[in-house]
Amino acid sequence: MKGKIAYIPQARTLEFHEFDLPEVEPGAILADVSRTNICGSEVHMWRGEFGKRGVMPGHEMVGRVHTLGKGVTTDTAGQPLKEGDRIAPVYYRTCGLCANCRDGNAAACLTMGIREKRLVPQDAPHFHTPFGTHYYIQPGQHVYKVPENVPDYAASSANCALSQVFFGLDRGNLRYDETLVVQGAGGLGLHAMAVAKARGARVIAIDGVDLRLQRAKAFGADELVDMREYSTADARVRRIRELTKGVGPDVVLEVAGIPDAFLEAINIVRNGGRVLELGNISPGLTVAIPPSFITFKSISIIGVATYNPHYLLKSLNFLSEHIDKYPYHELVDAVFPLERAAEAMDKSDRKEITRAAVEP
Repeated sequence: MKGKIAYIPQARTLEFHEFDLPEVEPGAILADVSRTNICGSEVHMWRGEFGKRGVMPGHEMVGRVHTLGKGVTTDTAGQPLKEGDRIAPVYYRTCGLCANCRDGNAAACLTMGIREKRLVPQDAPHFHTPFGTHYYIQPGQHVYKVPENVPDYAASSANCALSQVFFGLDRGNLRYDETLVVQGAGGLGLHAMAVAKARGARVIAIDGVDLRLQRAKAFGADELVDMREYSTADARVRRIRELTKGVGPDVVLEVAGIPDAFLEAINIVRNGGRVLELGNISPGLTVAIPPSFITFKSISIIGVATYNPHYLLKSLNFLSEHIDKYPYHELVDAVFPLERAAEAMDKSDRKEITRAAVEP
C-alpha cells in the first residue's frame, strides 16, 4: 500500500511524493491523516520566509491509528489505544533531559532543533509531514486520544494554535480580572480569547477584517478595536487607554505576525505589564525598538514558539469542556482536497480565508 506527502522545494511551489507505507518500529505509530490545518507557519513557508532550501509543511493534524508499533498500547496520558482510534500528535519531540526540560520549560528544549536534521521526502520513513495521507509518529513523540465529543474540525487546531496560546497565557500568568489585548483575530487569537475568558479575564481584540472581528466577538472579546477606524498605532494606543481607564492592559498577546505589531504591543501594555510574542517567526522581518521603552515601563517580554507537549492534552480537554460554548466549527472556513493544498496556501496568504484545512 502506498501513501503520499507534500513538499515545498521553494517559495510558492508544492510537489507531491509517493512511497510505500513503512514498517512501524517498536514504540512508533503510523496514522491515517484525517485533516491538517494551514497555520501561519505554513504561510511563511509558502512565501519562502524560512525553509528556503525546502521544507515539509503541516503540523495541525488530527487522524486515526493505522498501525501501532510493538509495545504501544496507550497514548502518552495512559489512555488505551487501538487501531482506528482518533489521535492528535505533538508535531515535535523534546529530549526531557536538558536544563530547560528538567526545569519544566520543554518548549525551549535545548536539543529540539539540533538533534533532528532538516528532513526531505526521501528520508525514511518518509511520512514526516501530516500534509499527506499518512503520518509517522516517532517513539517518544507525544500523542493523545481525541475526546469523543470533540469533532475533527476542532481537534485539528488543538495541536498548535490552542496549545501554543494556552501555554503562552500561562507563561504570561494571565489572571482573573486582568485585561488582555489580542493583536490579530486569526486562529491563535480566537483560541486565546476563549481561554482568557474561561479564566475570568477581560479581552480586547484588534483586527481590521469584518469577519475576523465578528468571530472575535463570538469567541468572547468584550471590546473590538477596528484598525480601519483606528488606522494608526497612536490611535489604537489612545483607544485602548480609553478602554482601560487610562492605564493600559495587563497583558498584550501579539499573534498578528507583523514586526510593527510587536512595537505597538510595547506601547499598548501598561507599565509593569507583560507582552507575549508569538506571531513573529520570520528571521528576515525586523523592527527598530528603543530599549528605553522596555526599561522605563518595567515590562516583561515573553517569547513563545511551541509549548510543553502535555499542553496538547490540556487543550483537547479544554475543547471537550467548551465545545458547545464557542463556534469552533467556524475556525476553519475552507476545506480543500490534498491535491489543492497549493491553492489553499495561496488563498490563506492573501487572507481570502481565515483558516484553511486540507484532507486526503
